[in-house]
Amino acid sequence: MISGPSHFEHNKGRIVVAMSGGVDSSVAAALLLEDGYEVIGVTLQLQSCENEAFGSSCCSAPGPTHARAAAGVLRIPHYVLDCRQQFHDAVLHYSWTEYSRGRTPNPCVICNERIKFGFLLDMAKSLGATKIATGHYVRLENAGSGGTFLRRGLDHGKDQSYFLFSLDGRQRAAALCPVGRFTKNEVREKARSLGLQNADLEESQDACFVAKGEAFAEILRQHFQDTGRSGEVVDGEGKVLGMHQGFHQFTVGQRRGLGIALGQKAWVKSIDPESARVILALDKNELLSKGLIATGVRWHHPFSNSDSIACSVQVRYRHVAVPAVVEHLGPESVRVTFNQPVRAVTPGQAAVFYDGDRLLGGGWIERSLNS
Repeated sequence: MISGPSHFEHNKGRIVVAMSGGVDSSVAAALLLEDGYEVIGVTLQLQSCENEAFGSSCCSAPGPTHARAAAGVLRIPHYVLDCRQQFHDAVLHYSWTEYSRGRTPNPCVICNERIKFGFLLDMAKSLGATKIATGHYVRLENAGSGGTFLRRGLDHGKDQSYFLFSLDGRQRAAALCPVGRFTKNEVREKARSLGLQNADLEESQDACFVAKGEAFAEILRQHFQDTGRSGEVVDGEGKVLGMHQGFHQFTVGQRRGLGIALGQKAWVKSIDPESARVILALDKNELLSKGLIATGVRWHHPFSNSDSIACSVQVRYRHVAVPAVVEHLGPESVRVTFNQPVRAVTPGQAAVFYDGDRLLGGGWIERSLNS
């Protein structure tokens, strides 16, 4: 059970907490208040709430309402920060650019790097805050002159370190994620003990928002007024199996919603943006890859260009990290060779490297190396 003092003395300085309205960020604020920080709650408005194309988000009515209620219970100030333009430019535009290239984006990583630990951090500094905090399930440890590094959250089922791999040293040093030391059940128990109304709210989505009715990619296509690119659906030998209305609607490993009837199971093996072809695998083993090439790599620990390292690699959020060898190829690029083939390695997703529960770094999957 999480415990804390019954009275607070603000002796550790001012901190801004990103309060989405969920239980995790609310308890994060409470823990920091108990630990002696002067806490300011901020809810980020990421999009126009009257936009009916999107579903629930941290800007929709329940988010600020729950955050404001939690702030009231904790007796801390609460503000809503309008960052719709920043979110549009940094996250939405990035996401559509990736889909239009035949890749599958990870908007949560970009949102964390550029909005929560970017725009919000800059705003917090202007308010005299020394740090910012979120409700992420991750542990941060100060290694002195070695900087701040990340470990998986104690509750591995809720761990969100994968989404924070791209934070630089300045961002990691300014971050606090206090709920990472606890399990989800302990966080809910703490919220109940504080009398927070959101103690038993359902889990929020991993993404910043969820599109209603249509897939995220199609909503983005309409938003950016792009025509998309239709083309052929083929098998591994190039035989035409059908037609599609836009390759942005597909992702590697996808089995449902292919839009064609084959009389047998099939999966998306790859997408060729030049020909606008979607290539299907009729055997699931065709999705196996022996490795991958990653670019835009950011290391949290020094890594010599001449070194190769044995570590565990996670290629999507719910993927269990697997043993692999990572080799330096050039500036911010590596080759990853898995000890055993991995299914559905997807360009555009993140490949994140771990030593046990310690995050070593990560990069963006450029392409898979087929078995």
